[in-house]
Parts: sequence; structure tokens; C-alpha cells
Amino acid sequence: MRILGLDAAFATCSVALSEQGRVCAERVAMPARGQSAVLATLLAETLAAAPGRIDLVAVMIGPGGFTGLRAALALAQGFALGHGATITGVTLAETLAEAMPAPPAGAFWVALPHRLGGVFIDGVDGTQGRFDLAHLPAPPGAVTLAGEAAALVAEQLTARGIKVYQSGMGCEPAARLVAAAAARRLAAGLPPRAAQPVYAEPPAAIAAALRPPPA
Repeated sequence: MRILGLDAAFATCSVALSEQGRVCAERVAMPARGQSAVLATLLAETLAAAPGRIDLVAVMIGPGGFTGLRAALALAQGFALGHGATITGVTLAETLAEAMPAPPAGAFWVALPHRLGGVFIDGVDGTQGRFDLAHLPAPPGAVTLAGEAAALVAEQLTARGIKVYQSGMGCEPAARLVAAAAARRLAAGLPPRAAQPVYAEPPAAIAAALRPPPA
């Protein structure tokens, strides 16, 4: 199976094509702006380097930056529709878990600082959302942490007697990891994940639409 991975959730944009777990082609850039145009160029270069049918399009859905997520999702959805490929979303936690040298001990959470206070947690186990540090969810057992706010979360959970491992990883997703995570999901017999964005901090217009109407 040939899997096309796309990621533009943070500063780096990347596109990778893998087949049977081997990366056939990959392009990476760190644009100051214009992620949509850059990602499309990277896609064209990747496909030219390894032509052939694409069976599955895997795209990072976040949490991440608004512009980058939207650019990657739009390109992934358009490509999948135009080429008759299946599409699946891949979360940040699923992506970074693929960078671990060994399977994470217990649950695997990525913790990000939140502008409104507390942290945003994205977990492979389905834990997801903004939490106050004093009211963090309890994992079922041990937990491995990654992300910029990992130390803050580790301190709070350790004080509650929860076994914590810190991976030392920040937030450095890559398209090759997105493709690998999609392959793992497929091998486990899980259905494709909806290719819808996950925002740690939704833009004001979106956040307003999510609020209940005034009484």
C-alpha cells in the first residue's frame, strides 16, 4: 500500500510517500508564510520523485496552527477526492508516538501550553482537551509525556502518585511519521479517522460559533 502523508501543523511543512513502511520520497520546507503554496509544491515534487497510484492519504489534523492545518487538510481532501484515494486524519499524539524508539510506557500524551491558562492534552488513548493543571485527568496507569508543557504535567501527576515518563520530545511532527501512524492504524483494523481539524486555540470566529447564543 502506498500512503501519502502531509503535515503543516507547525513551522515545518512536509510531504512524504511511503510504501510497505519504507519512505520512497520526502520533501520538507520551513516557509515564513504561504504554507498553502509551499505544501502544494512539496506535494508535486514528492509525486514526481515516486510516481504511482496513491491508496491512502494521511493528514495531520492537530492540534496545531490554524493556517497550516487548514492548508494541509484542504490539499489532502482535494487530492484524495481527485485521485480516488481513501483519506484519514492523524492526531499529533499518534504522529509523535511514531518517533519513540520503543513503544511508550502506558498512555502517551502530548501536552501543550494554552494561551488561556492550563494545558491542552492530546493523547493516543483519546484524552483530548484543555485542562487546568490542578484538575488534570488521571491516566489508567503510567503515562509517557511529550510536548512543551510535559514538565508541568509531570510535576502535577507525580504529586498524585502517578508514574510518569518524560520522552524529552517537543512538537516536531513530520509527514513520514503521519504516514507511519496511518499505516499502524490500518494494520490494527481501525477505521479511517475523520479529516477534521483539532484546534488547541480556535480562532475567534470559530470559537464564537462554538459558544452558546446569549440568553
